[in-house]
Amino acid sequence: MPSQKPIRVIRAKQPFSDWLKRLWQRRETLWFFVWKDLKVQYQQPIFGLLWSVFQPLIYFAVILSVIRFSGRTTTETQMPFELYLLCGLAIWNFTTSVILGGMSSMQSNAGLVTKASFPRLYLILSPLIKSLFDLAIVLVIVLVAAISMKVQIPLLFPVHLLLSVLLILPVSFGFACISATLIVWNRHFRHAIPILLYATIFVLPIFYSMDKIENQWLRFFYHFNPIAGAMEVLRNGFNPFIWNLNPMLLWSISSIVVLIIGTFFFRRMEQTLADEL
Repeated sequence: MPSQKPIRVIRAKQPFSDWLKRLWQRRETLWFFVWKDLKVQYQQPIFGLLWSVFQPLIYFAVILSVIRFSGRTTTETQMPFELYLLCGLAIWNFTTSVILGGMSSMQSNAGLVTKASFPRLYLILSPLIKSLFDLAIVLVIVLVAAISMKVQIPLLFPVHLLLSVLLILPVSFGFACISATLIVWNRHFRHAIPILLYATIFVLPIFYSMDKIENQWLRFFYHFNPIAGAMEVLRNGFNPFIWNLNPMLLWSISSIVVLIIGTFFFRRMEQTLADEL
């Protein structure tokens, strides 16, 4: 009996401009996903708001308690340590929410992906937009904490806040695209990525200052790490005398590079996404 020849599938490559045009033309589908995510979380507004701030405040309480009970000093920062910690956790919580939200959206909408035609990138954009609402709530808590600690809020604080958000958006979206691609390529990554994300709470300068790091390799890592950069820019918003554009340029370039890499890999995987899921 003659052996059956393997079937070769040839797919036409879609130009990048047409791909972007399709994203814009089908934007109503994106708003549907966003509305669905917000409806699920804020169907009961009080519990939705509490859930938005629950995770960062729990980490805040745990880290602060460990540092206080261990006898470690918290005077190495140029602002109240509680406010310093809140700023770091706000950025870290947003990044992890976008990445884990993108992974969860990819898995929960697997049936829809195999049956309907729509830009798959919406499955990553939707958690990102929802996480922006959560970030806004956490930033309000940061401002309330600063006022309660009698920390002066300079006039340039909104500029720092905007720059911090602009830094964290591309890198969070890029890592979310990479994570979604990995869990489709190999299902074991859906268990490994959350563990790695929660481990970054010790790697990133959330509860310690970058200025106190003496290791040159670590300082080099932080100078090219846009997540750490977003934390520092937000914290510097409470200090009107700090304004250094050199690391800002490096952080911006790194953030855009991660965005380009993540979008590239996700777009390559998008054509076979229905088959892989």
